[in-house]
Amino acid sequence: MKRILRRQIIYAMGTSSKPVIYVNPGETLRIETEDCFSHQLIKATDSFDECVDFSKVNPASGPVFINGTSPGDTLKVFIKKIELDKQGVTVAIKDLGVLGHKVKNSQVEIIPIESDAIMFAGQKLPRRPMIGVIGVAPAEGEVPNSTPGDHGGNMDTLDVSPGNYIYLPVFVNGAYFAIGDIHATMGNGEVCGTGVECRAEVELTIDICTEYDWKIPVIETGDSFYFVGSADTMDHAVEKATNEAVMFLERTNRIPWNTAYMLASLSADVIVSQAVNPLKTARIRIPKSCLNI
Repeated sequence: MKRILRRQIIYAMGTSSKPVIYVNPGETLRIETEDCFSHQLIKATDSFDECVDFSKVNPASGPVFINGTSPGDTLKVFIKKIELDKQGVTVAIKDLGVLGHKVKNSQVEIIPIESDAIMFAGQKLPRRPMIGVIGVAPAEGEVPNSTPGDHGGNMDTLDVSPGNYIYLPVFVNGAYFAIGDIHATMGNGEVCGTGVECRAEVELTIDICTEYDWKIPVIETGDSFYFVGSADTMDHAVEKATNEAVMFLERTNRIPWNTAYMLASLSADVIVSQAVNPLKTARIRIPKSCLNI
């Protein structure tokens, strides 16, 4: 099995960085990832303001060149497993998150990651390993890893997790795939700007999708499809995700667009993925029980 090391990282999605590995469709990779703060916060006494170099935030391991992929293709990535480090970090800092303007003093919390749960503030939280940053190069230029978009990126979406597929549109030859920003747990919305940020090792299989042709990231679980939209506002993110979902219902069920729109209103769930990044991200869940597949 091919492997990417934690030191093989990029800070923006694009084609300016030389691929660290070349793979064929269908290959399985083992990828080490750095935490979103590049391991600059490892003790509770570490000061965020003194320790964190913002130029080293949100590293992603890669890029991976997938042989035979070209613009118009769709990647199909199966997340086999996420193995978490023994500790993670979460922070509250000024001007970060939904209520960052109310934070008077930055706070760093180092959190042990147990095998069955995560203890914080006297509460037992479930382990919910997920990939915060996952994406490909955009059609032109580069996008900082902190920013989500149609290429993927920092979507911070809980369902990018073991046992699920994520589909990503391809914009350049080779795709230039990369991942990072693993969370041991996080709530939908990530309201203070962080989950339990940690190092990890991820095992995944990258293939070319032959069933679907999507223009934005889509996640497939055992019982649902999630269409993921990122935009300048949450309203626009919801609109983007809903538009793709309704068109999928229209095509798959062979029904008029208006009917598909109404079916989505009756059966689909809109979920906030994250409300804190440079672009906001929402997803809409379409249950497979409503699809003629």
